[in-house]
Amino acid sequence: MSNLSNWGGMDSYTWTGSKETVKYYRQIARAMEAIHAKIPKQQFHLNTVATETDIREENFQGTNYQRAVMYLMSNGCEWALKNGNGCTMCGHLAKQTRSDTAISADNYIAQFENEFKWIPFDQFPLLNVYNNGSIINDREIPSEALWRILQMIGETPEIKMLVLETRPEFVTEEKIREIKRLLPDKHIEIAMGLELVDDFLRYVCINKGFTLKQYNKAAEIITREMHMRTYVLLKPPFLTEMEAIEQAVLAVEHSFRVGGTTVSLETCTIQDYTLVQVLSERNGYKTAWLWSILEVVKRTAHLGKLIVGLFQFYPSPVGLPYNCPECSDRVLAALKEYNRTLDVSALHGLDCSCRQQWEAELREEPPTFESRLAVLEDEWTAAE
Repeated sequence: MSNLSNWGGMDSYTWTGSKETVKYYRQIARAMEAIHAKIPKQQFHLNTVATETDIREENFQGTNYQRAVMYLMSNGCEWALKNGNGCTMCGHLAKQTRSDTAISADNYIAQFENEFKWIPFDQFPLLNVYNNGSIINDREIPSEALWRILQMIGETPEIKMLVLETRPEFVTEEKIREIKRLLPDKHIEIAMGLELVDDFLRYVCINKGFTLKQYNKAAEIITREMHMRTYVLLKPPFLTEMEAIEQAVLAVEHSFRVGGTTVSLETCTIQDYTLVQVLSERNGYKTAWLWSILEVVKRTAHLGKLIVGLFQFYPSPVGLPYNCPECSDRVLAALKEYNRTLDVSALHGLDCSCRQQWEAELREEPPTFESRLAVLEDEWTAAE
């Protein structure tokens, strides 16, 4: 676990008993609520997916394939809508309906069918189906809609792999067994966003709203029947560059330790209507260096299938990780080659004068936790 001496001296496992932690958590959730209230009203078509299916690449069982990433139009993540006001970096909610009226099973099936029929799976044999929330949460997507969607996927032999995403609290033995029953011959990965292994940091920096114990329990259920994919977040708000690297390494290590098949290293971007955007506008957050991504990959790629998310989020970010104009494109090209091959040698031999600046930043003394949150002081006052 991390050394939290600069976070008020709290041990990683004592956050639940800390009044300070609860205070920070509530304040951040209220700030998120105020930010989401600014999302403009929009009209949505409930029989159409949220955006065009995105085509990406992934190395699967030693071969690089094209994969289709489909985003269903939903009301939004229940954690963002009703419980904790969402994660600090997530901009998904801005492009979902946010309606109190449930989207029907027929609407979801129509969305999927209308998009699914146009995808040539002989060319794109890997499929991700997302609802920008938890796809196995019945309150987000009716189970009859999900089961019909899975049946259609099962009837398509060209599809080699399917990825579905959820929060851990919705993982049950019954759900996982039913998915396996419907897709007995597919490679299925149930994806969860652990992000950070430390409970205190996951709550306060990301407003994630679940514990490591919950993730571990879900991981145990998933890996008994199928495969698990974990998202790890590099450089959430309130962490220094060095802390971000160390925390990402810990999270990758833990994800493989509990039986994960794939870990996707996702580096925090700046998206509209997020706390990260507010912090960035007040000079309280800057995106990670690309050098930091390389560092995490070099230290953890030997543990299992580690892929690098290349900032292809929906909606599109307005701020991305960077190095400098002289080398950023070159480093990104190397990361893409690493993803194609999963060979760390693709990242060797990279250098630039800006690397010295990155190394100097890693040596900086971390500020106190209170000073890190001071940029949001007016939000704290308004939330009281």
